[in-house]
Amino acid sequence: MTVCVWIFPKAYFLTRVFLIISLSGLWLYGIFLLRKLPVSAVSLLSAGLAIIVFLILPGSEPDQVRLRKEYISVLKRYEGTVYIWGGENKIGIDCSGLVRNGLIDANVLVGIKTLNPKPIRTALNMWWNDCSASALRDGYRNYTKTLFKAENINSANIDAMLPGDIAVTVDGVHVLAYLGENLWIEADPGVMRVILVKTPTNNPWFTVPVYILRWTQLI
Repeated sequence: MTVCVWIFPKAYFLTRVFLIISLSGLWLYGIFLLRKLPVSAVSLLSAGLAIIVFLILPGSEPDQVRLRKEYISVLKRYEGTVYIWGGENKIGIDCSGLVRNGLIDANVLVGIKTLNPKPIRTALNMWWNDCSASALRDGYRNYTKTLFKAENINSANIDAMLPGDIAVTVDGVHVLAYLGENLWIEADPGVMRVILVKTPTNNPWFTVPVYILRWTQLI
């Protein structure tokens, strides 16, 4: 059941609660099953406690350049993923899930590679607090900051942007991520998959008014 909930593309409050409780329960149950093998039981207990202690250590803000590069790299790996409204993983994902989960994955990878718990806690916070494109537009939980408004992405001033910035349609329906050099990535509900798009283009999402935003973590 835990594996099924973990890989199911759509996540809700209850499924997140279930995962936390079930993973904790599996850890404790594993220790109970190994009670007659003291070395194994203590090893499992120690491993779990070590992870908990690591996650509560202060840590530091990750290097922005490194995090930005990791974010771009992670986003590209989602190319071709099937579009599923409300999806949040590589089995199926939607537009807000793409830009948000890309940053979640990047924070986890940077945190592990640098043994820094703070970006991992940031990732857990973003995983727990799901949000839509309109919420990102409105600066939900201070995740994003508006840079400027553009008539459309095709005409947006790319000199004022950095890779990793995102564009949210003014109506809050769709969000895309900028990869640099006029290249964008989006989970397009029209073609039903994650695609890379080079501007200028006649893709309808690139011809409507947008807000250009930057993740506050990358400012």
